[in-house]
Amino acid sequence: MAKLKGQAKRGEERRAAIVDAAIEVFATRGFRGAALAEVGERVGLSAAGVLYHFGSKEELLLAVIAERDRRAVAHIAELLPSKEGLRSLRDAALFAVQSEREPGLTALHTVLQIESLEEKHPAHRYFQLRSRVLRDWVADTLRAARRRGEVSPNVDVKRVANQVVAFIEGAAVLWLVDPSQSLVELYRDYFEGLTRTLS
Repeated sequence: MAKLKGQAKRGEERRAAIVDAAIEVFATRGFRGAALAEVGERVGLSAAGVLYHFGSKEELLLAVIAERDRRAVAHIAELLPSKEGLRSLRDAALFAVQSEREPGLTALHTVLQIESLEEKHPAHRYFQLRSRVLRDWVADTLRAARRRGEVSPNVDVKRVANQVVAFIEGAAVLWLVDPSQSLVELYRDYFEGLTRTLS
């Protein structure tokens, strides 16, 4: 029985290593351009070995996206309580801190998001839903802030939510193109200015 537990543990470790390798390869070559053989080579496996653990390239992609989201959960959890009002928006700089800490994940997100514009891309639906969830969160945060008297009643929260998400996506691309600038400073400057305008 102990041997089976050991085998299961080694299997999980191997899967985790494959996902880490796939994050790097997908971030560099995209999903379409990435070869399972290159992913496998980074962890000492053949393409068939990768498929043994994941079944298909699409399944590996979903595991990669799930891992990216898992790593972001701690930061997102700090932002979610809308009862904090505008403070939640100012704290959005935590996203930038995470991005600077793990630039490969930021590049992965951007590359996959662009690729997923094709309706047949396996992550197309995921990115559609993610965008809606993010916009809804911003809108809910603004409504909560309005109830607290922090935001003018004349503010169109849906319109501002769209603008905020457009900034978040665009700032990531700007930083990836020129990482000499601080993404954290971009976030702080933008959200400090936004919160002053809204109030």
